Amino acid sequence: MRSLVFEGKTWEAYEQLREKDSKLHRSLCKVLKEMLRSDPATGLGKPELLKHNLSGLWSKRISQKDRLIYRFDDEYIYIFAISGHYNDN
Repeated sequence: MRSLVFEGKTWEAYEQLREKDSKLHRSLCKVLKEMLRSDPATGLGKPELLKHNLSGLWSKRISQKDRLIYRFDDEYIYIFAISGHYNDN
């Protein structure tokens, strides 16, 4: 089973989300749990391999406007952003 690695300030974003929007936080946790248990390139959130300057990264929906940006290997899932669509957070 893989482990999560929160890059940059993504742990802070995770904690802020937990405090401010419990419904969105539950959706995020559901997506993260599924990613840890199975293939992060499939499943909930309509996974999409990103292109251009974000090539090599993946995106999953956690709400209509919010996305999880990540990449993964055999051991880890690296979380790069938890934010609105194409936001610079």
